Amino acid sequence: MWPTTSRHERGYGTAWDKLRLEILKRDKYLCRCDECKKTYRLREATQVDHRIPKAQGGTDDPSNLCAINEECHKRKTDIENGRRIRPRIGADGWPEGRG
Repeated sequence: MWPTTSRHERGYGTAWDKLRLEILKRDKYLCRCDECKKTYRLREATQVDHRIPKAQGGTDDPSNLCAINEECHKRKTDIENGRRIRPRIGADGWPEGRG
């Protein structure tokens, strides 16, 4: 479901665009999500994530922001919204990230 307000009304205007670029540069355009850090996976980041979502009281303070890969961002958002996550299946036919 799409929000009924514009991105500017939700706080994602010009100031956000500048801050987003600063965070991507700070994090060297590498995904800094918990899963990638835990598994030492290097993935290109094109988005910026609020570690504590704005809807849960998070802010746009740089300490609450990190660069994130699009796929990782979707997975994190799905988990936060209580959606069931299907494991990715690797080329070997087994779920990725196992032991």
